[in-house]
Amino acid sequence: MKEKECRFSKRLNAYIDGELKMDEFQKVREHLKSCHLCQIELRELTTLNGFLSSYEEEEVPEYINQRILTTIESTAIHPQRVWFTRRVVNFSIAASVLISFAAGVFMSNQAFAQNNDSDLEFGQETLFSMYYEGE
Repeated sequence: MKEKECRFSKRLNAYIDGELKMDEFQKVREHLKSCHLCQIELRELTTLNGFLSSYEEEEVPEYINQRILTTIESTAIHPQRVWFTRRVVNFSIAASVLISFAAGVFMSNQAFAQNNDSDLEFGQETLFSMYYEGE
């Protein structure tokens, strides 16, 4: 289980870097004498800062930058390709809708054609005919 975090732990990085005002600096220093959690965190931050200070940033050679830029330019999507892709997608959606509609009509015709024992006949009285046609 993780131990509770001390309210002073947020100021430790500024304490190490010397970014605190003198009165805040003194408060953190006094707190560090008695707080085990902050002592551990201060050691970790000091170790990390030591590691980061030894880090050297290297310059990327110009030919690598050029290769990256050339690759990006060659893979960029051209406006004609975008237009064509949109057309294909729109056509595909429209074709899917039409095929789905036709399949639904065909399947419903097949389902009703196979159901010959239905009691429904054309011309039979319906609620509509009883109320709206005057019967």
